[in-house]
Amino acid sequence: MTRAWLIGLLILAGCAPKETLPEGVLDREHFTEVVLGATLIEARMNVERTTELGAAIPMDRYYDDLFKEQGIDRAQFEKSFNHYAEQPLVMKAIYDDVIDRLRIRKDDGLQRDTLRLAKDTTFATDPSSEMK
Repeated sequence: MTRAWLIGLLILAGCAPKETLPEGVLDREHFTEVVLGATLIEARMNVERTTELGAAIPMDRYYDDLFKEQGIDRAQFEKSFNHYAEQPLVMKAIYDDVIDRLRIRKDDGLQRDTLRLAKDTTFATDPSSEMK
């Protein structure tokens, strides 16, 4: 009987209506993509600050480009950020998703670099690959 009750509870929880977002707030998935882009912008600006001493960094342009690419504006981003910031566990989960996506990108990049290096090394060291 306990098992049936638990299954029924899980079914009801799955059927519960999704949270309705206030007007102008991005859904969680879209917001996560924007935060991912913002995180990459912040990383880029940190690199530029250390390598291009004294050069003006066009931070506003970087963010404007991100917002345009995502089909949103700065006000919508700020409203969404404030909405999710009021829910610390949700915001933490969003940043955890961003970290996971960055890790996947890094791992994919390392794999591509390794494969490219292996391919280049094979051609350079394989005598059968030389043209006659």
